[in-house]
Amino acid sequence: MGLAFRLAKKANPFPNPRVGAVLVKNNKVIGTGYHRKAGMPHAEIEAIREAKDARGAALYVTLEPCSHTNKRTPPCTRAIIKSGIKKVVYAMKDPNPLVSGEKELRKAGIRVIGPVNEKKARSINSEYLRKPFVAIKMAMSADGKTATRTGDSKWITGEKSRGHVQKMRGEFEAVVVGAGTIKADNPRLTCRMKGRKSPWRIIVDSDLCISPRAKVLAPKDGKTMIATTERASERKMKRLKESAIVLVLGKKQVGMGKLIQVLGSMGMKKILIEGGGELNASALDAGIVDRLYLFMAPKLIGGKNAKGVVGGRGIGKLSQALNLRLTRTKRFGEDLLLEFDVRKA
Repeated sequence: MGLAFRLAKKANPFPNPRVGAVLVKNNKVIGTGYHRKAGMPHAEIEAIREAKDARGAALYVTLEPCSHTNKRTPPCTRAIIKSGIKKVVYAMKDPNPLVSGEKELRKAGIRVIGPVNEKKARSINSEYLRKPFVAIKMAMSADGKTATRTGDSKWITGEKSRGHVQKMRGEFEAVVVGAGTIKADNPRLTCRMKGRKSPWRIIVDSDLCISPRAKVLAPKDGKTMIATTERASERKMKRLKESAIVLVLGKKQVGMGKLIQVLGSMGMKKILIEGGGELNASALDAGIVDRLYLFMAPKLIGGKNAKGVVGGRGIGKLSQALNLRLTRTKRFGEDLLLEFDVRKA
């Protein structure tokens, strides 16, 4: 494993992690490799190729071998199983649950040991493990309402504000919304500006209650993900998996911290939350939010049952309030954009 770590330090394939691999057979090193660059073969593949015959060998690798197919290179687990490797020792479990490499290897009858040195593995992959920048974007009335008491929210802000939001989406790698937003507005969550890529579409849906015919599921670019919980039915999960990646990230409620960790491990560095008050509250409670973009329209909505920017239980004392720092204001037609940085404790 020491040799594997030394190999891992040789390259910097960011946004992918640094990984080194060593194959041992009859107490001799028969193959080594490291992940040189994003898009190039992973460390395990290089080691297997160098060994030529890895049957019965033990593989030492600094990161749990990958098994997911939503990337440029084939899953390493398939090559490991095909090569006849009998044992895999890994230093650190991959924070991305799409990987699930250990489970697949064990199913194939391979002995798996790990994690065995997570501290060192994390230290050489600090950039890969760094939390993405997370922002919340909301459109609200002057009295802080995001919809009327009946749920009507189209349109609080004007065309210029909505045009700027399209530009913002093109600057973020993922847009996160709640199931309520999908059911109420049925958005596509794409960037319609010429020359800009559409972000990943992430739906937080604890019960898998969105319709399989929702517009957000229409694009076939493989960039739609649904984060759900253990209480979601297998039948709904199977149906939605035809249109999106479905991840279980909690027992009763989706862990927002875990979701952001997963997105970060997939190489996403800027995440935009465009959900409702409950999703905003969950994100703020999890301590993952860095900035707020609040578009305020010169309108009064009123109503004790009209939804606000932040839902949840709320605080009991003003001393518990989350402190913000106003960094910028900008006009878009009659609307005002307020940008706040979240002050961390």
